[in-house]
Amino acid sequence: MGRKTLIAVLVAAGLLLIASPFLKETLIGFLSAKYNSARLTATQMEKNSHRGASYDFSKIQPPSFFETIKAGANFDAKAVVGRIQVRRLGINLPILKGTTSANLLAGATTMRPDQKMGQGNYPLAGHHMRREQLLFGPLMQARIGDEILITNLKKDYIYCVVRIKVVRETEGDVIDQTNDNRITLVTCDKPTRTPKRQIVIGKLVQVNAHR
Repeated sequence: MGRKTLIAVLVAAGLLLIASPFLKETLIGFLSAKYNSARLTATQMEKNSHRGASYDFSKIQPPSFFETIKAGANFDAKAVVGRIQVRRLGINLPILKGTTSANLLAGATTMRPDQKMGQGNYPLAGHHMRREQLLFGPLMQARIGDEILITNLKKDYIYCVVRIKVVRETEGDVIDQTNDNRITLVTCDKPTRTPKRQIVIGKLVQVNAHR
């Protein structure tokens, strides 16, 4: 390799490393918007909810630029089982069955194989990125009383935020099934590797059937 070629390669590699955080977050924004706008029917979402899924949390790490590209290529639209909206925070994402690296790059993910909307505890995980408006980053600004809406296009389930707390990542009981009907939103308390999680809990206050 000639000297000029080597310099060109090194410059290109340097520019890619500098631009990679921006490119990564742009791709994540594209993925979440793409799959949230996908024209799925209630029947398709119901069918998707019966598919198998992975819940191996030990494999989840903050995504690198190249991992984001790889996960984006491997994303399966058949994982979409609903949508979540927190209007005041600007959250509007697809809900995907299974907590995998690919799913977490596109939206909010279910955290137990047995969970059902409106029944007991419905936990969802989402990444906290450096660009705060992406994915579950806005949860850092959540307030008591905020409205959370999830839907499977058959019914809308509306929750009111009643508790916000930070726990250690080892406190996995926050996603366990409960006797009351609630939603539990989980994200990292910082946009970096961290042992703590921001938890937003809402109680079910209303169910509206689609006509």
